[in-house]
Amino acid sequence: MRRLFLSGAAALLLASCAGPPLKLYTLNVPSSVAETPPLGQAAVVIQVVRVTVPDELDSQDIVYRDGDILHRSQVGRWASRLSLGITDRLTERLAARRPDALVTDQPPAAAPAYRVVINISRLDVTASGTATLNADWTIVPRDAARAVVRDRVRLTASGPVATDQDVVVLVGGLLDRLAAAIDISRLGG
Repeated sequence: MRRLFLSGAAALLLASCAGPPLKLYTLNVPSSVAETPPLGQAAVVIQVVRVTVPDELDSQDIVYRDGDILHRSQVGRWASRLSLGITDRLTERLAARRPDALVTDQPPAAAPAYRVVINISRLDVTASGTATLNADWTIVPRDAARAVVRDRVRLTASGPVATDQDVVVLVGGLLDRLAAAIDISRLGG
């Protein structure tokens, strides 16, 4: 009888330790893009280099800041490292604006016509619902006779942060605004 009680208690104890199921979030939400025509042989290749983000954020943890303390979600995670998710989303948004070019975050077989190097120096979501993104980027042409383009932006947004989904939406909106600020429209072959 005692053994049966201990077995039941152990099972109950293990069941009580189980928390809510883990949710995985992705930043790679497809934009509404119409069917794109096939690329021709002379399509411009634009490579988006893996985006850099602050070290304390480049993990799978979804975090927000309260004062000088970073809090990580107990029930949600990014589906991949944040730098990879951001790179995917920015590449997708830039590609949607240039359907005539091959915009990729993968190493192309030959040297790309342009490399887009993006550095996010600040991506801060606060407990009060204010989000800030500071970024700079460099567009490096393969042709040394062409000018290197450099620019930067500071973006802010506000919104709810009560759930992980709220944080994901807030960060995604800032990334879409960053992609809109990066002008690749005039990059030719």
